[in-house]
Amino acid sequence: MVEKAWELNISKSLIAVEFDQNTHQLFTKDTKHRRIDITSSRGALNGYQKSRCFYCFTEISITHNHSMLADIDHFFPHTLKSQVATADCCRPINVDGVWNLVLACSDCNRGIDGKSAQVPHIELLKRLHTRNEYLIGSHHPLRETLINQTGKNEKSRQNFLQKSFNFSKEHLIHVWQPRQQGNSLF
Repeated sequence: MVEKAWELNISKSLIAVEFDQNTHQLFTKDTKHRRIDITSSRGALNGYQKSRCFYCFTEISITHNHSMLADIDHFFPHTLKSQVATADCCRPINVDGVWNLVLACSDCNRGIDGKSAQVPHIELLKRLHTRNEYLIGSHHPLRETLINQTGKNEKSRQNFLQKSFNFSKEHLIHVWQPRQQGNSLF
């Protein structure tokens, strides 16, 4: 990410990482607002997950064409993007933001008993918050993007995630929890 900011001749704090649902690519926009593929940044998400599915901890890979290639999953389902916010609730801002993206095995993401368009269990929300705070606290290249997308301090980031959870649960109703398959490493 830092190298991409240097290449674009902009501050790394101005880079906002987004996700394209159709192509499954992470991207940012240059100063002319053209999309620039940065899917190779899967490694940035994987650094925290240690080659394990965010949900069930089964082994995954970020190597192209590997049989266990990780899916990039929207923690709060992409279908929420089309939902209209009500006056008393805010919808998740930018469900394509990196704050909402995790690496998942294909079974958890789109398998028969997978998450699909369901809301992850509240315990998984805590895991997402911990992941985001870890990346922010470690001065990871995604730090500024996460802060800009979720809030300036931990309390506001927790509130942002809770509001996103409440909105998601209200609109999607069903809560999903994975069957743990591997050992918890994070």
